[in-house]
This record gives sequence, C-alpha cells and structure tokens, in this order.
Amino acid sequence: AASRPPARAAPRHTAPHRAAPRPPAMAKTFTREEVAKHNTPKDAWIIIDGDVYDVTRFANVHPGGKQTLLELAGQDTTEDFWGLHRHEVLDKYARMKVGRLADAGPSVRGTSVEAKSSISAVPYGEPAHLQGFTSPYFKESHIALRKAVRKFLADKEILEDALECEATGKPPEKDLRLKMGSAGIIAMVQGPGPHLKLAPNGLMGGVVQPEEFDYFHEQVVQEERSRFLCPGWEDGLDGADSIGVPVILKYGSPEMKEETLPALMRGETTCCLAISEAYAGSDVAALRTRGELDPSGENYVVNGTKKWITGGMYADWFVTAVRTGGKGAGGISMMLVPKCDQVQCSVIKSKYSSSAGTAFVTYEDCVVPKKRLFGKEGKGFQIIMSNFNHERWMICVVCVQRARVCTEEVFKWAMQRKVFGAKLVEQPVIREKLAQMFSGLEQCTAMGYEVTHAMNQMGPQSAEIGGRIALYKYSVTRMCHIVADNAVQILGGRGVTMTGMGRIVETFHRVYKVPSVYGGSEEIMADLAVRQAIRAYPQNAKL
Repeated sequence: AASRPPARAAPRHTAPHRAAPRPPAMAKTFTREEVAKHNTPKDAWIIIDGDVYDVTRFANVHPGGKQTLLELAGQDTTEDFWGLHRHEVLDKYARMKVGRLADAGPSVRGTSVEAKSSISAVPYGEPAHLQGFTSPYFKESHIALRKAVRKFLADKEILEDALECEATGKPPEKDLRLKMGSAGIIAMVQGPGPHLKLAPNGLMGGVVQPEEFDYFHEQVVQEERSRFLCPGWEDGLDGADSIGVPVILKYGSPEMKEETLPALMRGETTCCLAISEAYAGSDVAALRTRGELDPSGENYVVNGTKKWITGGMYADWFVTAVRTGGKGAGGISMMLVPKCDQVQCSVIKSKYSSSAGTAFVTYEDCVVPKKRLFGKEGKGFQIIMSNFNHERWMICVVCVQRARVCTEEVFKWAMQRKVFGAKLVEQPVIREKLAQMFSGLEQCTAMGYEVTHAMNQMGPQSAEIGGRIALYKYSVTRMCHIVADNAVQILGGRGVTMTGMGRIVETFHRVYKVPSVYGGSEEIMADLAVRQAIRAYPQNAKL
C-alpha cells in the first residue's frame, strides 16, 4: 500500500499570548410565527427538533436538490429530516443553527460523538447487564473498561479515518495504530497474560490491571472496537494481530518474544497469520508451501503461496504454516517469517474493504533460521488447531457486536419511519422480524458468555472447549444471516445503499457471510461440534 504524505506542520504564531476566548453568545429564541416568515429562496429557515437553521445558502448545494429544501422553508421539518438523515448531519452543519424555538424547551439531543461514547438506552442496543439487569460475569472493572474504551474510540479523528479507509480501501493511519498501542488496546485483544505489562501506558491508563484482566475484559475491548461497522478498517488496524500474535505468545521462544512483542504491543509493527492457500482452505493438512533445510542444516528455504491473509499487506511478521515433512498433518511446521524481499504481497479484493490489507503472499527462496521455528518440527498442525479456538471466539464476539449495532439501527428506523400514516413498527410483520433479531442476538450473547467463562476456567486452547466454540461460531453466523436479511427488508432501499441512513445495514449485509467462511466454515464448525459430542458420548447411555 502506498504511504501517505506527511501531515503539514501547524503554522507557528508569532504572538506571545493568545487572546482570551470570548464568552459564548446567548442562543436566540424565535416563535414559530417568526420562523414561518423566512420562507423564500433568499431567506429560508427550517426547524429540526426545536432548533432553527438558516439554510438559504446551503440550498444551492443540497444533495437532494434545491427545490426539495426550499419547499419546506419556514416549516418544522423534524419528521422529514429524521426520515432521510443520520444524526451526524446535524453535527456537520451545526454552523447553520441560528437559534431555538421559544416553546421548545432545552435541547436534550447531544452530538453524535456524545451518543457514540454513551451507553445506549435503546432496548437490545446493549448487553443486558448495561441496561439494568445483573450479571454474574461482569464486575465493575469490566464496565469501567468498556466506558473508557468507548470514550477513547468515539474520537472524531478515529471515526473519520475509519469511514474514509473503509470507503476508499486506504490503509489505516499508522499514527492511529500507535495510538491504539499506547492505550493498551493492541495488548488487550491478545487476551490475558504477561504481555499486558508491555502496554506502554498501562491498560487504558490503569483502568484495569494486568493481573485482574480476563477474557471478559478482552471481550469488552473486542466488542467496542467493532462498533464502527468498518470491518476492513478494523482488521487492517489491529485485527490481524489478534490471530497472529497469540501464536508468538504461547509457542514462541524467549528470543522470539523479546525480539517481536514490545514493538507489536506498541503498534510499531504488525503480525499476521498465514495458513490458508489456494490449495488448502478448511483442509489445512493439504497445504503445499514447503520449507527445505539448506546444506548447513540451520536454515529453512521456504517457497510457496498463501491466500486471503488478513493484514498481510501491512505485516512485518508472518506466522506461517509450512510443510517441512511428508504428506498430511504430521508434515506441517509453524515458523515466524519476517517481511523481506523474498516475501511479496499483493491485494486481494473481497466483500471486505481493501483497508483490511487482505493479501496473496508469495515466498520465493525465503531463508528462515531454525531458531524461528515454533516448537518442534512437524508439530505445526497442533499449534494451528489450538490457535483456532481463540480466533474463532474472537470472530464470534465481533460478529455478535456488529449484529447488535445493526439491530439497534433497524429498531430506531422502525420507530421513526412512518408508512401508511403510522410508524413502521406498528406493522405486525415488522414486529415479528424484530423479535427474530432480538431473540437470535440474545441467545448467541448468552451462549458466548458461557464459552467465555469456560475460557477463564480452562483456557482457550483446551480440547474440551473446541467443540463448544465451534458450535458457538455456527450459531452466530446463522444468527447473522437472519439479522442481515431482516434488516434489509425493514430498511428497504436504504438497506442496500452504501451511504447515509443505510450505511451500517448495507455494510453488515455485504460482509456478514465472510466470517461464516474464514476461521472455519459453518459446515466444518457444525461437524466438529457433533464429532466431539460423539467422542464424549457415554457407551452405556440408552433410550
């Protein structure tokens, strides 16, 4: 990916002191009759939620056409506005506000940034424990961490980068990755462990201590970083680290960890997991990338290709599955390969934004010292399988959160959209679709909490938990299908529009199938869960 030009330095001011800021001017108030007089092309005012806006000059550049806006001059356009626009539009054009209606009372609507940083009161827009229900899983430290991360990510600069990169396919800003590292977010999405102490400024400035951090804390962070509904940008920023770095943490030698982890945790470098090939997707044991020992016996020479590698375009380190022996699972090893001239990457375009850095990776006579081997030669398949558990769990957490954001969007739309003289939600068929979304979302959330609790007790790599996580992933991706389908049906044309009111629903519908394939397809997950259940079936159990 091409690098961006450096930002211009701010101009220096020669004055030794800045002038004292002026006190804010008192907001003007108007009667409805006064606003109604401003109803001409040369003097056009409108009312939205009690606030009065002068749109005279804006009418000429109004995306919906000049006449559309002028026809409403002098009127209360609240209902029409919320049927066509998102909250962010009022922030963008706040400069056009000239006052407030005298009979409207104080405004209760904050900015979109304030809304993004607060806990939603919309039913099912948040997990139940944030909406008045008690939970045996979440302590004060979990809730405090969520609030801190949400406030941090509500930053306007971060949101603008997310939206721009998701739309254009540009790489996430490197400075933002450093910012995520500085806050401890990159460390936290790897789960509990000693690596948390490498976060340069603690975990969100000390909101939670490394010693008390558990998988519910990680779940909170994973959920919060997924609320943008910019999945390509999220994966390109730090999502790839979540599936590549855990291999270093669990199986890397002390020398590997010392060499890679500090810079990775700070966000200075990135790491990706390189397993899938054009020849081997779900059938990992069929991979063909080879590593042959050179005459010295101290280095592997790696040749082959990898496909659909998330974050590969930005990676400094490739945790790579390589065939060092014969056919089948027993011939696979895992090794850490640095980015070099012998490792080349090209972008793969998919349903995700290219901001994810999804890559086709080519290894040509790449020399890898034996010291970069994870564990023993021929034991790579076991490493891959154990690492899948955390990856699949993370995918589920992220998918449930995206489905929750999508569901909240749809519920809001059904409550504010009017059709046939009544709110959309008054239609029984719409209420049934919402019930399906609420039900699926809450079932998967509850199932996920059970799995996360088990991970805290048993660790994510335990064999016993693999089947549960597989069933969790199967359930979540099936739920996402229902949510995506219902969401588009409820939003109609807006549900297939990439901008404006439909952005979140269109994005969710476009990408929801991707997680049903990567990390293990739905069919493989279902089969794995049942096969584990068959192995655990007691021989004396009869009808």
